[in-house]
Amino acid sequence: MRDRIAETGPTQKPPKNGRKAFKGLAPAGYRIRMMEPGEAPRLFEIERAGALLLASVGKSEAASEEVDIDRFTRFLLAHEIFVAVHKEDGLPVAYAAAAPESDLYWLAGLDVDPDHGRKGIGTALVEAVLMRASWFFFRAVGLSTYGDVPCGAPFYERLGFLRVADAQLPQWLADKRRAETPGGGAGQDRTVMIKWL
Repeated sequence: MRDRIAETGPTQKPPKNGRKAFKGLAPAGYRIRMMEPGEAPRLFEIERAGALLLASVGKSEAASEEVDIDRFTRFLLAHEIFVAVHKEDGLPVAYAAAAPESDLYWLAGLDVDPDHGRKGIGTALVEAVLMRASWFFFRAVGLSTYGDVPCGAPFYERLGFLRVADAQLPQWLADKRRAETPGGGAGQDRTVMIKWL
């Protein structure tokens, strides 16, 4: 995996104007940009709403995990945060968190306010993450997600991500999946996925 990534270079140049970098990706009525100061509390509300949505489809550990605003803010500061905002009021309605992890660009979180769900916002955020990864020499984006819920692996498969079989997981990716499993479980119901760029 690492050799394959190292062999190739970037496919796109980053735009000169960061505020317009993702113009045209979001569905009508929304736009995508990077996080701005003061938005952590609103993004925390979106994260908690996403956790409750997972709990409603049988993943109660997602909502029961103890996460406070301080811990969540530290998570945000450790990642690049892509934000979808409603054009009418300018409020964030979704976010994606990603950062370099070994030789991958790792999508560590994606949450959409349920009131704005099923409009293509999550897809647009993933496309922004993929675009960002291609600008900066990454040839693949990775993530871990639930394998058996609609907003998990099936969603990412529609976007071209591939499941990585447990037998093919390097130890560091297995450890990453375990670290991202709510409640500190072993992660058997989560899968690692990769998309080559």
